[in-house]
Amino acid sequence: MFDPHPTYVIIAVMEPTYKNPQIDALLSEIVFNGKDRVTCIKLGICMTCDDAHDIIATSFRDDVSRKEYAISAMCQSCQDDVFGVSDLEPDEDPWDNQWADDDALGSAGMGTDEYYF
Repeated sequence: MFDPHPTYVIIAVMEPTYKNPQIDALLSEIVFNGKDRVTCIKLGICMTCDDAHDIIATSFRDDVSRKEYAISAMCQSCQDDVFGVSDLEPDEDPWDNQWADDDALGSAGMGTDEYYF
């Protein structure tokens, strides 16, 4: 039977920022024990811990944190450990809806590439 109200599932892969490949390779080898920053971001995992998986744009508190993930591949928890947490953080998640990941990426200037229906 035809469903007039299809269910949409959005999967938005976050894109890593560009770094010189030699710098990326050096960081991976020396600092992160062989973990590749670009691969971590595309797989949605954290570069610095083994706890964070399935990271998407709504996994982060704000645009600055989303952009930092694209730079460093650090999850929100690791970013909080490194940079601290502001007392001015909102208690509510402004991205709490079905289009949240798309909105979050768009507001961070990243856009989304694919939709899966």
